[in-house]
Amino acid sequence: MQQTLVRKLRFFLMIFSLVLLLPAGAALALPSVGQSARRVVVEDPDGRVMDLGFPREKPTLILYEDRKSAAQNRALKDELTKLADTKSEAKQIQFVAIADTSDYRSWPLRGFAERSVRKKSAEVGQTIYCDWEGQFRKAYGLRRGVSSVLLVGKNGRVEYAAEGKLDAPARSKLFALLWAQVR
Repeated sequence: MQQTLVRKLRFFLMIFSLVLLLPAGAALALPSVGQSARRVVVEDPDGRVMDLGFPREKPTLILYEDRKSAAQNRALKDELTKLADTKSEAKQIQFVAIADTSDYRSWPLRGFAERSVRKKSAEVGQTIYCDWEGQFRKAYGLRRGVSSVLLVGKNGRVEYAAEGKLDAPARSKLFALLWAQVR
């Protein structure tokens, strides 16, 4: 009996050690290029729902962030703002900004989060949708605290998926894929 207990304890410690060796978020994985996009529903701070079902008429560029990661892709957001002002092709792209608000879903925090997202939406001139339950993050295998960028083509397949700060070459690749979708 004692040997059985010792074996079980060794097995548990071995599994626990392996889990500790995995990098943070290893269980989560961004969707692969070519993978079908998942259908998820998000809502804006005023309760208006957006059903992100695919395929859609336009390619969809999704930027998913939480409060901690909002500054990671400032350069990408600046480029997108310039494109919206200068390129007519930008109108052929659906841009969806989603905030991970799952840490703020309970009263009274939800009210504060709604006001904050509403204010930021007005500042940037873009509706920012809320992921109150973390459903979008879970469906797409996104990590907390990391900015994530997804491009879903008109066919409903993932064309690009990245997380963290996109450097200039990564942003160039993303824009090349975007323009290929609208031409």
